[in-house]
Amino acid sequence: MSATNPTRGEAAPLHIEAICDGVPTQLDAEEIRVTLPNGIVFNLHRGLDPSGSIVADIPIDGPDADEFPVFVLRPGAANLLHINAERHPRRTVEERA
Repeated sequence: MSATNPTRGEAAPLHIEAICDGVPTQLDAEEIRVTLPNGIVFNLHRGLDPSGSIVADIPIDGPDADEFPVFVLRPGAANLLHINAERHPRRTVEERA
């Protein structure tokens, strides 16, 4: 399967290859859901930029959840950025005061 070329006004699907035991499986998708080893799930989907941006977001359980997951970007050596997906406990009103 090759990546499709959309016609004008049509959005191209995300095209991925999932590789397991050296065998690639090609897929077109509207959204890609990734579960990290620490249990945090994030979604990849097309952005609004016509040049081909991708949005990565972490769904949250709502404003009353005990924890919330976030992406954390940290500078690294040699102009690299380290991206971590971490869980943080939600602070209560008493803790903020």
